[in-house]
Amino acid sequence: MPVRSHCVAIRPSPSWASLQIVSMLIVAFVGPRVVADDGVDFFESKVRPLLVDHCYECHSAETGESAGQFLIDSAVGMRIGGLHGAALVPGDAENSLLIKVVAYDNPEMQMPPAGKLSDDAIEILRHWIASGAADPRQATSTVAATSPMDRDPKTHWAFVAPVHPDAPRGAIDGASSDRDVLDAWARRSAKSAGVDVIRQADDSDLVRRLHFDLTGLPPTAQQITEYQQSERPDRYMRLVDELLASPAFAERLGRLWLDVARYADTVGYDFGGKERRIKGSERYRDWVIAAVASDMPYDRMIEHQLAGDRTDPNNADGNLDAMGFLTLGRKFINGLDVTDDRIDVITRGLLGLTVTCARCHDHKFDPIPTTDYYSLFGVLASSRQPDDGASPLMMTDKAKVGDQPVLIRGQAGNNGPLAPRQFLTSLQKPNEPRFTDGSGRWELAQRIVARDNPLTARVMVNRLWGHLIGKPLVDSPSDFGFRTQRPAVPEVLDELASDFVEHFSIKRTVRRIVSTRIYRQSSATDAPTIAADPDNRWLARGNRRRLDFESLRDSLLYVAGSLDARLGGPPLEITLPTPTPRRTIYAMIDRQNLPALFRTFDFASPDTHSPQRYFTTVPQQALFLMNSPQVLDLARQTASAANVGIDNASMNERIESLFRRVLRRSPSDYETTMAIEFLKTPASPLGPSMDPRSMWSYGVARVDGDQSVTEFQPFTHFTGDRWQTSPTFPDTSPSGYAFLDRENGHSPRPSDLAVVRRLTSPVDAIVKVRGQVGHRDNDNGDGIQVGIWIGGKRKFFATEKGNQRPVGPITGRVKAGQTIDLAVSPGPSDTSDSFFLRMTVQLSGVSGEILETNTARDFMGPQSVTGDQPLNRWAQLAHVLMMSNEFAFVD
Repeated sequence: MPVRSHCVAIRPSPSWASLQIVSMLIVAFVGPRVVADDGVDFFESKVRPLLVDHCYECHSAETGESAGQFLIDSAVGMRIGGLHGAALVPGDAENSLLIKVVAYDNPEMQMPPAGKLSDDAIEILRHWIASGAADPRQATSTVAATSPMDRDPKTHWAFVAPVHPDAPRGAIDGASSDRDVLDAWARRSAKSAGVDVIRQADDSDLVRRLHFDLTGLPPTAQQITEYQQSERPDRYMRLVDELLASPAFAERLGRLWLDVARYADTVGYDFGGKERRIKGSERYRDWVIAAVASDMPYDRMIEHQLAGDRTDPNNADGNLDAMGFLTLGRKFINGLDVTDDRIDVITRGLLGLTVTCARCHDHKFDPIPTTDYYSLFGVLASSRQPDDGASPLMMTDKAKVGDQPVLIRGQAGNNGPLAPRQFLTSLQKPNEPRFTDGSGRWELAQRIVARDNPLTARVMVNRLWGHLIGKPLVDSPSDFGFRTQRPAVPEVLDELASDFVEHFSIKRTVRRIVSTRIYRQSSATDAPTIAADPDNRWLARGNRRRLDFESLRDSLLYVAGSLDARLGGPPLEITLPTPTPRRTIYAMIDRQNLPALFRTFDFASPDTHSPQRYFTTVPQQALFLMNSPQVLDLARQTASAANVGIDNASMNERIESLFRRVLRRSPSDYETTMAIEFLKTPASPLGPSMDPRSMWSYGVARVDGDQSVTEFQPFTHFTGDRWQTSPTFPDTSPSGYAFLDRENGHSPRPSDLAVVRRLTSPVDAIVKVRGQVGHRDNDNGDGIQVGIWIGGKRKFFATEKGNQRPVGPITGRVKAGQTIDLAVSPGPSDTSDSFFLRMTVQLSGVSGEILETNTARDFMGPQSVTGDQPLNRWAQLAHVLMMSNEFAFVD
């Protein structure tokens, strides 16, 4: 049984990389002992203090930390070595790994992680190694390598319940811009690191930052102006409270939680032609939004999501829908993987622990034995998802509940001892009882939300901090295990977490964070400040951020005046040629066929729990904004909306109106001059953009083995939802029951005929095809034959009977005018040859254009389709502003 991917493919996050580097830095190599007194004296007076100050915190018996399973407070401990070999070559400093990592020569191998040592300190280490690396610490006891199972969990900072730390001396004394004790700790830490605190951001930047962080939408120019002109001393907090009360806040923060919950509207791949759409999936999404809007306490939110059958058994308040947290995961071929997925979303999502790494063996780094995994497995295996419950998303306890055996090496049937249903070993109290109340889900929820649980509050406030500040305090938001370093300013996390457990109010915590000086700091800085703190570990400046996919798309709709602010409802297709006006949180999320648009803009993968968004910069992003019919349409609407009421205004006034609508500010004199010059320049003639619906045709063709698809005859009759050969159905001709609709079809009678969806490429392109196909009838008929031809060459062939399968990606090349044929023909007979087919075809043109079309989304009848007309000069100017960095980034 395979181990989950996150166990074996560890992304080199800062915390992981740092631990590897620590390991290399502290690896010991002690050659022939240097007995000269000056060598020993130099070590004791110069080298040992450096190790104590910069290494012992994470690698000494005194602190109880042994990151990388190394202890460096004794020569014997250093001689044990490490994963990357010797860090020292006595007598040869330049070839010693220790010098390379402290010199920050390699961006992936820099120690200490908190900041580079001074030149004098590096020279001390260099001299020590060059002179033989004397280390007199021979009398200390041998350090035995230990398993993480043998380590007291409370020796790791994250496993100790947070408490309110004492405020630093002089905190909030009126002499600085500090507004919260959080600011005072950050200022003290920055000062100790020699980093200057940056000034507060400008009013316009602050208003824009607040609007995007709290609502995911830009402010209007009028809202910015009113804030700038206000003389109220409480204007900032009044704006914060107004935004927190907005329904848009719930949508914005709700999307953050949907990433955690790996939300989607389909199961992904499924067998036997079963419906992939999850019935009622949107009810979980809407529940999350409603819970955030009402400021439901976070502990209560967790209880509903894990045990809604206890908190609201009849769904009187809609809280059974919260159990979509467990039940909206992917569909797996192996049922054990379904439970594994649920364990993962609970433990990484709520506790910041990678418990599923213990599926096949004890966790290699954290105090999580395999029995812990199967304890939780027993809880979930004792639960079921009923077909006729009060909510389609609910779970209930099975009639017969029980413990599950440990599966040795994760192999089904290779049973070990029973694992009692209970809480995680490392978080248990002395003599803690096992779970006995039904499946144990309710008891599990109670242990997760317990106020003395050291992880739950820390994990959540770290997620909120990362969302609002742009960088989490703990760089691995879903992994607080032994390898995870304490934050650079640990008091900030502990204060927020210890405060959070007193009320569990998300809104209150968000309000506190955005009220701090840390949040209000400008992102504008200088080269020396960046050099002193390149990762902004000391919280001394703001973080400039790019808009995520949802905020970018919603902003385009908003400035165009097209955004539909209604809440909730079924998921909607947002990749149509014309814009769908609803907010992006209501988009259809299809696990199996996630549109390229989502992937291009770094949308969270719905296949598994997502700790945080990662941002890339790729050409496809600019190409979409430049060429998408949706964006072009919105540019037209924006230019038109900016002109409302000022039809007779001067060109300068119209430019002013357009800038204020898109960028929420007036243009500079230079920008006005350039805009006038642009508007007066005649536009180059452009051909119409291609509507992908017009490239498809539907009909019957002859299939000549693997050679070709010939004699294509388009269907002549459209019933309103499907194509067929004539008004009579079935037809008496060889076509018989042949038809095609949005996702379904039936083959013709002869085995050498096929129903064909044909795409004619408008450009020379590389083609990629992927999707699903399946035979609808499990019991009757002899199945169907499915072929895909690209540019006249068969690239795929399969016989399907009573099942459904994924297809692709299949690649090939076409010239302009050549076709991609998706053909389905019968087996020996055409009996019961109904089939399902949904494919996405991507054309990557040799000139850089990218066009993606989907057989279901772009299916159409015989109506006329014409390409969009080129943008006029005003719409082009609006388009330019909507594609600018100023529009897409938040300072």
